[in-house]
Amino acid sequence: DTQRGATVIGARDFLVAYNINLDTTSVPVANAIACDVRESGRANGAGKRISGSLKSVKAIGWFIEEYGKAQVSLNLTNLSVTPVHIAFNEVYNKAIKRGTRVTGSELIGLIPLKAMLSAGKYFLDKEGISKQATEHELIKMAISALGLDELSPFNPEERIIEYVLKNKDWQLT
Repeated sequence: DTQRGATVIGARDFLVAYNINLDTTSVPVANAIACDVRESGRANGAGKRISGSLKSVKAIGWFIEEYGKAQVSLNLTNLSVTPVHIAFNEVYNKAIKRGTRVTGSELIGLIPLKAMLSAGKYFLDKEGISKQATEHELIKMAISALGLDELSPFNPEERIIEYVLKNKDWQLT
């Protein structure tokens, strides 16, 4: 019927695009780590798949000429299922098993404040530091532990969604 219309709105959880830097130039090693962790895993050769270790994660390995490093590039599709710090630790552990190491990481786009605070708290707890930390201290810890400033400075005011929105001068024209 040409007289009626419809409006459809789609919504999904916030996706975080996140690359983890490796101390290797080997794309096969980066891809193997990606297969180890991504939810879809890898083919087992018998027409079936062996699941990876992280739910709600898509991953691929590649080489970035500009950095001279291979990376495991992740799309974290549900941060409540797999937070950024859990993904980082899992890639870190898989890298060691594959004979390389993680050197840092980079965020592509923006990240929710809650994700950075959770990461900061996680790494403080992991180091046995039980003090009450301020928001600033938690973010600083997350940046340091995740190596988010390895390739370029990480400015929370430009990378954390809530800070970007707070600092924007939104005007409707």
